[in-house]
Amino acid sequence: MGVENLPRRVVLIGPSGSGKSEVAGRLAAALGYRAIDTDAMVEDRAGMPVFEFFARFGEPAFRAIETEMLREACSSSGTVIATGGGIVLKPENWTAFRPESAVIALTAAPETLASRIERQLCEGRTQAVRPLLAGDPVARLRQLVALRGPLYAQADCVVETDDLSADEVQESVLRYLRQQAGSGTIPRYSLPTAIERSDIYIGHGISTEAARLARRRWPRAQRVWLVTDENVMPHWGRSIGQVFEVGGFSVNQLIVPAGESSKSFERVEHLCGEMTSGGVTRRDLVVALGGGVVGDLAGFVASVCLRGLSLIQMPTSLLAMVDSSVGGKTAINTGAGKNQVGAFYQPGLVLIDPNFLHTLPAEELESGMAEVIKHSVIQPTTPLGGSSLAHLLESLPSLRSIPAETLTEALSLNVGIKYSVVLADERESGLRMILNFGHTAGQAIEADGYRYRHGEAVALGMLVASRIALHLERVDGRWVERLEQLLSAAGLPTRFEGKAASVLDLMSHDKKNIDGSLHWILPAPDGGVESVTGVDTDMVRLALLDVGAA
Repeated sequence: MGVENLPRRVVLIGPSGSGKSEVAGRLAAALGYRAIDTDAMVEDRAGMPVFEFFARFGEPAFRAIETEMLREACSSSGTVIATGGGIVLKPENWTAFRPESAVIALTAAPETLASRIERQLCEGRTQAVRPLLAGDPVARLRQLVALRGPLYAQADCVVETDDLSADEVQESVLRYLRQQAGSGTIPRYSLPTAIERSDIYIGHGISTEAARLARRRWPRAQRVWLVTDENVMPHWGRSIGQVFEVGGFSVNQLIVPAGESSKSFERVEHLCGEMTSGGVTRRDLVVALGGGVVGDLAGFVASVCLRGLSLIQMPTSLLAMVDSSVGGKTAINTGAGKNQVGAFYQPGLVLIDPNFLHTLPAEELESGMAEVIKHSVIQPTTPLGGSSLAHLLESLPSLRSIPAETLTEALSLNVGIKYSVVLADERESGLRMILNFGHTAGQAIEADGYRYRHGEAVALGMLVASRIALHLERVDGRWVERLEQLLSAAGLPTRFEGKAASVLDLMSHDKKNIDGSLHWILPAPDGGVESVTGVDTDMVRLALLDVGAA
């Protein structure tokens, strides 16, 4: 097993006495990694043993410093991290160790755990009984395992260690790592949210693991409401439904018409009515299988039905994979414009499977490339920084036919760019607004008769923004020409066939209108983008005319 196929780190969770520290050392030696013990880190930082820290400062103080040490441990790659038994209790700890980590739970019966702890005490391998095990260790371990067991079960792999030696446990974990190498079943990113963590998986075939990942995340869930549209259903609806059925879920399929018309109050009411009459419960899962429309609609339904159901996004279009499935924006359209009613509602799982793109029409692939190009422009301004995506795009001989391996790399880069922004500003109070590059004019262009696909409208919107920047002398003509060449190479329009007056009227209702002024995301002189207000309407009209408006 080559190092390139290994997860960045292995995290061991489980109760006291399960052997995490000993196995961590053995695994690290076998993998060429470094072993880290969070309890040891706490003791080094506090200058006292864990049991003494507990006695002097209490459990809340211990959990706080434990989280701090965990984050520090997870900032490194090539590590095997042994954690304390209660580390699984805090959602933010999962967010810290979940992305790009294989999480392995070591468990055993309470009697086995108590026997091991007693033996460690007799052999002098531990200084004192763990603070939470004082009194009757077996009885207390039963309570702790009952409380924490469902959380341990969320690990990628659970190893029952009762009858295994440390060598055998190590081999079990190595066997799992070999089997999963390069499979994509370890989340690439993980977003902390107020409600639940959003884990993002990227990999060919990851959709076939949907039921297993859902069961691990929501062990009490029994039913799936699979929302898809008439275009996706013949290609993927049946097979994905079978994935969940084989995984032990009952599946209710909700099929909607393809296109923006489905993003309506009427469709939301219809879907919620179908679910209510079908006996929906708070334990059920909503699965959005489709492009941006299905993701927006199903996400909004999940946010309002029974005041919130767990959500899985399974994007089938390039545009949804690189943009709308990540970040938690959901919305429907109204007579006043596009995406006027919605909510920030994070999916618990996002499964990005490039295999879905095999059945995507060429024009939809081209539409999705607009968001890819957008991300390449804004990357220098994001927390991720750099220009790696722009360099990747410019190195390709064609943007219409991208090799599978390169496409997966491009998907990961795009998601990483958006992830870094959403992580810093989930609710679009500041930095996240840069993701609207191309959208201020683009959404109005799209809503003007819906003659353009979303990506095509965003492409034209980026050109309008770049022309405004050109007139403001923020960029030069070569910058605009380079953007036009990228869009053209991807098969996207560079000329708008419509009326400037209609677009300007629609823009006056834009939800990004703050205090009567539109916020434009414009190219910055030194690279990247920035928010600009006070752009004169006449200049916007001139920019629209520049790109072909009448």
